[in-house]
Amino acid sequence: MVYPKITIITPVKNSAKTLEKSIKSLLQQNYPNLEYIIMDGGSIDGTLDVIKKYEKNITYWQSKNDGSNVVAHIEGIKKASGEIVAFLNADDFYEPEILKKAGADFAEDSSLDIISFRFRTIKNDKVNEEVALQDIDLNKNKVTAALGINARFFKKDLFYKYGFPLTNDDRGRVLISNDLEYITRLLLKGVKNKSVDYIGYNYVIHDDSLTFSKSHATKIRLCEDKIFIAKKFLNSSEFNLAKTWRKTFKKWIKKYRAMLVASHLKQGHLKEAKENFLAGSEENGFIKFAFYSVKTLIRSRKEKGVGF
Repeated sequence: MVYPKITIITPVKNSAKTLEKSIKSLLQQNYPNLEYIIMDGGSIDGTLDVIKKYEKNITYWQSKNDGSNVVAHIEGIKKASGEIVAFLNADDFYEPEILKKAGADFAEDSSLDIISFRFRTIKNDKVNEEVALQDIDLNKNKVTAALGINARFFKKDLFYKYGFPLTNDDRGRVLISNDLEYITRLLLKGVKNKSVDYIGYNYVIHDDSLTFSKSHATKIRLCEDKIFIAKKFLNSSEFNLAKTWRKTFKKWIKKYRAMLVASHLKQGHLKEAKENFLAGSEENGFIKFAFYSVKTLIRSRKEKGVGF
């Protein structure tokens, strides 16, 4: 079998304690046609020493302030020469054989755009959660339950055909949920995905993780991201949205706006709560949104995590 060239891109900044494990998990794959790119964001903690230790195994690396992981992803993609691209975080690690399984599937079916693997989260060196097969599937009528963008292998051509992930939201802030926006965009374009019943990737949960952070500020941003993404697709003439998608995006706007109101009220941020309530009333209608906001606030007092 002729395996396609796979480019793995690792964005990293100040991850000297975890990067070596990530690198080893890749090199131990023994994939015969591998390109490895490391995009360092200007580390000052010893990360560069780890990179230099494995320099002979790295096709390209650089160290400069790039602003965010998504910018590092985009720059890495532009430097990639592989037919297939995937991302490996500096805190995370692969399971054995994932590259060969992905490479074999792409070699056998040239029409595939994405290959998706199951993944798990690791907390305090123990398995925290394993994602089921049905939750990684890319259903053309709804957003996947578990994005797991690092457990997916993409044909590089997708990025040039449908664009790169967004770097910023409408306020110019780094878009934390760029993976959600990008996977949704590909779904709306009707890409062909194969879901594999094999755990191939391990996300390591830590305090500084944006995806798994429990901080109030991060959760606020994630809600704002979802509203921004929903409006982006609803207002775009590029997509002829089916009724199910329009319903989904409108639900996001109502749900996450109400969560913002509830969260700000619980934190005593009355100005922000008022601003979001007025925005929600304009988006959904006053009576409808007021009723929904009250329900969300009541639920937030009963259920841990809702409304933060």
